[in-house]
Amino acid sequence: MSCSKCYCVTATFLVVLRFGAFILLVIFIVNDVRPAIRGLYMRRTTCTVLTSRISSDVVSCECPGEMRRGCGSSFPCLQINVTFVGRYRQRHSGILVDNQKNMGYRGDQLCSTRPCNKYRYHNVERVEAFQRSTGQVGQTYSCFYDPSDQTEVFRELLDANLWAIFHYLFWPSFAMVFSCGCGCFLLGKVNFEEIQTDHVY
Repeated sequence: MSCSKCYCVTATFLVVLRFGAFILLVIFIVNDVRPAIRGLYMRRTTCTVLTSRISSDVVSCECPGEMRRGCGSSFPCLQINVTFVGRYRQRHSGILVDNQKNMGYRGDQLCSTRPCNKYRYHNVERVEAFQRSTGQVGQTYSCFYDPSDQTEVFRELLDANLWAIFHYLFWPSFAMVFSCGCGCFLLGKVNFEEIQTDHVY
């Protein structure tokens, strides 16, 4: 393979690497970093289940991890209403959510768990299992709340630490910087060889 072809293949690889790293960084920020940062501000408390019901309405969703487009599914909306002691030692009530990655929904879309398998019956089984384990009236367990928004309470926190946030941000950023640095080096090398060739002729 000639040097020009090697440079072309390497440059293409670096462009793909830079673009992929950028897409990965955006995905991490939306899906992981934002919930992880919110998790840093959560406070632990004790929740007691007041009511637990599965709505007759279903919630539509898009299957995660599916390579093909158009993978739609749905799940029944389970709403577990709990009471807890929040900020300033005041008692509040809110909808329990399984973790902070499922935050931000309101009204009929605010569900305690959001499974989205492409097979709907799997989603139904997971919702019913979550209700049996977490949604029994009078049940008490540890949970977490956000002092700035006490309408949602979380059963558990995912990746709510600075080390996880660092990894989510560092590696895609490193790949972008590395690909840019290699690209600049490659461009300089090509220009230098062209200058040397011109001097020869």
